[in-house]
Amino acid sequence: MSNPIKQHYIPRSYLKNFGIEGRKRNYFVDVYKLDDDMLLEQISTKDICFEKNIYTIPAESDEVKYALEKHYAENVDSEFQKVYSLLIDEKVLTVTQEQKIQILYVCLSLYFRTPRILNLQRSMNNEIFDRAAHTADEEGIIKMNLYGEKMKFHIDDIEAVKKEHNERSRTVFLVNHLEQWGNFVKYKYDCTINVIKINDANAPLITCDNPVSIRHFETNRFQGLYDPRAVITLPLDRSHYLEIHPNDYADGQTRINRLTQDRDYVFTTNGVTQQNAEKLLIGYKGDIDKHFDIQNHYEKPENGEEFVKKAKYRAEQALILFEILKKKGFVSKEFIGKLKELLEHPYCKDDIQMLKYKKVLSKMGKW
Repeated sequence: MSNPIKQHYIPRSYLKNFGIEGRKRNYFVDVYKLDDDMLLEQISTKDICFEKNIYTIPAESDEVKYALEKHYAENVDSEFQKVYSLLIDEKVLTVTQEQKIQILYVCLSLYFRTPRILNLQRSMNNEIFDRAAHTADEEGIIKMNLYGEKMKFHIDDIEAVKKEHNERSRTVFLVNHLEQWGNFVKYKYDCTINVIKINDANAPLITCDNPVSIRHFETNRFQGLYDPRAVITLPLDRSHYLEIHPNDYADGQTRINRLTQDRDYVFTTNGVTQQNAEKLLIGYKGDIDKHFDIQNHYEKPENGEEFVKKAKYRAEQALILFEILKKKGFVSKEFIGKLKELLEHPYCKDDIQMLKYKKVLSKMGKW
C-alpha cells in the first residue's frame, strides 16, 4: 500500500453502508455539522472522518512509520464488509468462535481508533499550559509539573513545548490503544450479540463520527470501559443496529439473536448516535432530515410524555420477560403466561418481537 497521510479513523468500508455509490466505487453521504448547524448533501466518504498522520508512528523507516495504518487497512478496513455481511444475513444464527472474535475486533475498533480520547488529552494539555503561562516570573521563565514531569522553559517557547508534548501524547495513544482494544475484545467475548432489523422504511438509522456507544444499561451514561452493565451499540446501516450486551447477560455462546424493532426504537437509537457524535452526523441521502423530523415529532409535549411512558414500560417488561426466558425456558408456562399478559397490554399489543414469539409458539402448538 502507498504511504498514507490522510488517514481515516472511521473506515470508508463502514461509511459506505450509509451512502450512495457514484463513479469509481466512490460513495456519497449526507453530513450534518453539529457545530455549524449545517447540512452538507452528498459528500464523498473520502472527505470525512480523517485526520492527517493520526496513525503515523515517529520513526525513520516507512515500514515502522506506517505500520499501524497498514494494520488497520489489512485487519479492519478490508475485513469490515465480511463482518457486516455476516451480521445482516438473517440466515446466519450462529457463528464460529473465530467469527465472533472477528466481529468484536472489527466493530470495537471503531471505538478505540477514533481521535476522541487523544483530542481530550490534547485539550487538557493545552489548558494546563495556558494556565501555566500566567505563572511566568519576571524573566519569563515558567516552572511547572505536568503529570509528574518537572518542566522549565521560557514563555516565548510555550507553543513549541506544547506541540512537543502533544506529539508525545499522540505516540502514547498509538501504543496504548492497541493493547486496550485487544484486552477489551477478550473481556467482551462471552457477551450476547443482537442484531436489530428496523421494519419501518420511513424511519432510517443514521451514524456519526464516533459511532460506537458504550453506556450503562439503566442510567444510559458512560460509567467506565469495563462497566459490567454496559451495553455497546453500533449502527450498521440504515436498517440494522448491533447490540453487544452487558457482561452480566453473558452466555458464552456464538449465537446471533435477530430481533425486529420499529420507529420508537429508531427515535431512541438515533438520539444516542447524535449524543455520541463529536462533530458530524452521517446518513443516506435525505435520512438526516428524516431523523430531525422524527425527533421533532416525539419531542412535542403531547407525543413525548406518552412515548416516555410507553418506552419505559416496554423496556422494564422486556427485561422481566428476558429473565423468565433465561431461567424457565421458551416453552415454559411462566414465559408463555407473561407473554400473553403483555400482548393484552395496549403498550405491547403491537410489539413486533413479542408477536414473533407468539407466532413461533403457535407453530409449535404451545400457544
